[in-house]
Amino acid sequence: MMISVARARSAALLLPTLLACTLLSGCSGGWGVAISSVFDRLFMPEETVWAPAPEPESYTGTYADATGAGTNYVYRIQGAASDGTPTEVTIVWYGSKAPGDGWLKIEAHGGSGDHYRSVGAADVPDAAIDALEENS
Repeated sequence: MMISVARARSAALLLPTLLACTLLSGCSGGWGVAISSVFDRLFMPEETVWAPAPEPESYTGTYADATGAGTNYVYRIQGAASDGTPTEVTIVWYGSKAPGDGWLKIEAHGGSGDHYRSVGAADVPDAAIDALEENS
């Protein structure tokens, strides 16, 4: 797969920042998550991942929302693709903590969840459920 010039330039700009945020804890709040998400969206393929909704208190970080009036909660969760391939994904629950029940269908790029929505257990592929039960 050939990387476009624009993507190569973006990588050249993002990689040092991502490295600093990840290794040196140089990004406070949600900046590390945001930079990782941008990198994943530019360079990682999209896949659908299913996961149990995270427990409310299992968040790994928080940061103020854009208005400063609320809090966004960052969750690192174990999920699986429809073929059962395990995948760890970061999602942000905007404005409140996760409810802790049900299942999520997550559209992800690499380790970053772009979009997610609640689904019923019947909508989750059997291979994904089996993989998650094996790894829990």
